[in-house]
Amino acid sequence: MIILVTGASSGIGAACVERLRKAGHTVIGASRSGTAGCVLDIRDPAAIDRALREIVGQHGRLDAVVNSAGVAVGGPLEETPLDLVHAQLETNLMGAVYLARASAPYLRQSAPSRFVHISSLAAHVALPYQALYSAAHFGMSGFCQALRYEMAPHGVRVLLVEPGSVRTGLTGNRRGLMNSDAYPAAEVALRINDQDELGGVDADRIAQTVERMLTDPSPPDRISVGHWHERIGLLAKRFLPAKLFRWIIGSHYSS
Repeated sequence: MIILVTGASSGIGAACVERLRKAGHTVIGASRSGTAGCVLDIRDPAAIDRALREIVGQHGRLDAVVNSAGVAVGGPLEETPLDLVHAQLETNLMGAVYLARASAPYLRQSAPSRFVHISSLAAHVALPYQALYSAAHFGMSGFCQALRYEMAPHGVRVLLVEPGSVRTGLTGNRRGLMNSDAYPAAEVALRINDQDELGGVDADRIAQTVERMLTDPSPPDRISVGHWHERIGLLAKRFLPAKLFRWIIGSHYSS
């Protein structure tokens, strides 16, 4: 397969590139820095169009896209600068929209093909003091659910991989105000979140799941990956009263 992987300079994206190449696929790694090979800022629709034209021009087709590009913004919404608001939503949500829109004609031409988004369990369980991060992934979930109706008749599978805590550089690169006089619980909640991520699963475990989603003849529309106590939160949210579930999550983060 000819596969484009975004966010490929580190973390999950880099793990996907390595695993998929070892499996014999032709993988084009893309990132804003260009250290993964192809320079691509998914916040820029024109840059996406150029990159896709170059890839298809060189390889003749595009069989799959794995979108792993993402940033993390934390802290109280009230005190989050608007440039960080835009950075979070433009990268984690609108970038996925731009990428799906631009790659759709190429994926239709090479169908059966697949579009895999790396999302998060935060698409289902909102995280304290990460309202923007949660909003982006909740939006991603709805976007992919609706896009499946459009793309399925053309032989394009739209798939979601939803990790819990993963050990990547995203933790150290999280941006936003951590110390707040008005919201003193923010620092505690974000420190606990960092600890969870540092104890998370290895990025290659996510890459293994991505490989399965790309090669399984009948993959699930979405799959969660991570520690059992994180994944069980999906069931807990479904069956517990909303106030009780919110208390459980808040207690974990001391919020």
